[in-house]
Amino acid sequence: MAARPLVFKRAIKLVTDLSSLFILIAVLAFFTFANAAIGNEYLTLSNISVIVNQSCFLTVIGIAQALALLTGGINLSIGSVMAFTTVMWGRMLVGSSPDMHYIFPMLLIVGTGMFIGLVNGLLITKLRMPSFIATFATMYACRGLAWLALGKKVIYNLNGDFRVLGTGVMARPGGFSITVPMLIVLVMLVATGFMLRQTNFGRQVYFTGANPVAAKFAGIRTDRVLIWVYVLSTGLAAFAGLLYGARLNSFEPGMAVNAPFEAITVALIGGISMSGGFGNIWGILCGSIIVSTIYNGMNTLSVASELQTLVMGALIIFAVAFNQFLIKENMELRNELEVRASA
Repeated sequence: MAARPLVFKRAIKLVTDLSSLFILIAVLAFFTFANAAIGNEYLTLSNISVIVNQSCFLTVIGIAQALALLTGGINLSIGSVMAFTTVMWGRMLVGSSPDMHYIFPMLLIVGTGMFIGLVNGLLITKLRMPSFIATFATMYACRGLAWLALGKKVIYNLNGDFRVLGTGVMARPGGFSITVPMLIVLVMLVATGFMLRQTNFGRQVYFTGANPVAAKFAGIRTDRVLIWVYVLSTGLAAFAGLLYGARLNSFEPGMAVNAPFEAITVALIGGISMSGGFGNIWGILCGSIIVSTIYNGMNTLSVASELQTLVMGALIIFAVAFNQFLIKENMELRNELEVRASA
């Protein structure tokens, strides 16, 4: 009799672990039935590939935001870094230049993003600024620098080989397009997941987010961990700017204004806790597909653009509130199961 409650708790924990997947299934089911009611076929391979491909950009910025959230911080500079770094070096990606390989400006863009991340990290650790204030300041600074660098102009007609990063298609089995961005995101998820779960640095990230004071007493150099987290987070933001520009074939100072808020939404729906120290990076993939599905589903239902923002806001509030409730339950169940296991 005593084993039944423990089995039940383990089952509940499994459900909460997969909460983002269940939300995705519910959203897909809703739009499938809603489209069927008006005679549209929604779950086709071609439409699923569109949703997954559109989610790739959201996944990259979601990973960038998740790294900061796991330490109990936040990175509001994501969109501005995307704009500034690509505007600063984007002219080197225009057209086909036989004198310079496109990988060189890409490295400059990502390197500049990492330097801005270093600034964020130093502001947080050395000047003791809250991450919200530090990244809020760099958000405005980078956006202003982008406008100063380019004004109202647009960098367009980008190198064709470079654009493959955002638009390349590798195969179309049964109407499902396997794209280069999908491959990039898969590699990124595997690498980030390995770093966070299998390396000492990853464990330090979780420990720092869960209890920074205890982490310090345990000998973890929390300032160094935070600096590296923001270097990686902001570097990923710059890389997201490359993918964004490659897809649109342009760079401009006003790009990705909503990116930091979309990244927060994706991370929270994906099961990352805002209090830090909890979350699985693979949940970001579910979170980004959920957001892409909502946008795609509203378009297939011909929802007026004026209403899409309202509907999106309501759905996000529900999804995030539900998922954060499950996260809290999951953490409590995990602590209880660990106590029982050690007893």
